[in-house]
Amino acid sequence: MAATPQAEMVGDSVVVSWPDGTTGRFHNFWLRENCFCPRCTHPNAWERMVDYLDIPLDIVPLTVDAESGGLRLAWPSEAGPGCDGTFYQWGWLDRHRTETEARRARTHRLTSWTGSDLTVADVTVPYGQFATTDNGLLAVCENLATVGIAMVTGVPIEDNSVLAVCERIGFVEETHFGRSWDVRSKPQAENLAYTSYRLRPHNDLAARRHLPGIQFLHCMANDAKGGESVLVDSIAVTERFRAEDPDGFELLATVPVTFSQIHEQWHLVNRGTVIELDVDGDVVGTRLHAAVMGPVDVAPETMADFYRAYRGLLAIAVDPAMHLTFRLEAGMCQIFDNARIVHARRAFDPSTGARHLRGAYINRDELWSRLEILRRKGTDFRGGVTDRF
Repeated sequence: MAATPQAEMVGDSVVVSWPDGTTGRFHNFWLRENCFCPRCTHPNAWERMVDYLDIPLDIVPLTVDAESGGLRLAWPSEAGPGCDGTFYQWGWLDRHRTETEARRARTHRLTSWTGSDLTVADVTVPYGQFATTDNGLLAVCENLATVGIAMVTGVPIEDNSVLAVCERIGFVEETHFGRSWDVRSKPQAENLAYTSYRLRPHNDLAARRHLPGIQFLHCMANDAKGGESVLVDSIAVTERFRAEDPDGFELLATVPVTFSQIHEQWHLVNRGTVIELDVDGDVVGTRLHAAVMGPVDVAPETMADFYRAYRGLLAIAVDPAMHLTFRLEAGMCQIFDNARIVHARRAFDPSTGARHLRGAYINRDELWSRLEILRRKGTDFRGGVTDRF
């Protein structure tokens, strides 16, 4: 029988020592406000009902008992009305330790890749599996979560098919282009994507305050000569750039610049850093789009350094060694994380045949929500009455 963890009150916290030598320090207020009893957490909505302001900041539990299944605490009556007592499973406490190293250990880390690390086949799921089975949907979501890209083949060649693919995962995210849009060469194009020119690696709609999340591009026809698609992992690009030019990396990650997309029917201007970091300093994505950046408005004494760094980053992004290059065929739908993955297109000759894609977005939160639901495989979302998440 496994040994039971030990718990003791130390100052304003309860310190738990697990048999493997791991410890966790849990603040008394934190232990009280996370109580899962039916009086403190709604049993259906699973939202907190206890009022923060009803709990004294210096609350101390009356008793702390380390039982075989978990930690049981009793509270004084002034600790908020109606609490039935608090019980936390040991596993739940371990998963929610707040020490920096524990938090980093459970943070989703992105795995970088270059063009030689994967193929389109590695991330492809047939439409029938994606549309009708949880396993097919899970495979697409897992690919998006790990490498940032997924491919669905055999999607019906119908105008609204791209929306059906989106809605299999979550709600469609509208932009100034609407719920969906057509990508094909046309006169008086309001976007370079609507021409036959080469497109450099970029994140879509960098001038918006919040980048669109997950992008879907469904190929309706691709008979033109040229027009190969390119996907690039910005995590790998920025990792290489940081190793080659740490000062340039720091500049692009900390100094914001202006991005603008202005047209007769929209006016989008926003400032942001080219490289986006999380609280731990890890890259989570980029705002890379040379065609819509500027006028650059960094301080004059920083301007030369900025352009040097930006050109260095672009040089890595256009390196074919970083590229996953492929040709979209009718019925294929490429899906990718628009913050993490920069995408590109080779020039094509519209006189040699039609090239028509339909695009749409969903919010990134929709992906992560769907993924966690699929990972639960139908189990109670509460994980038992002692588990909030």
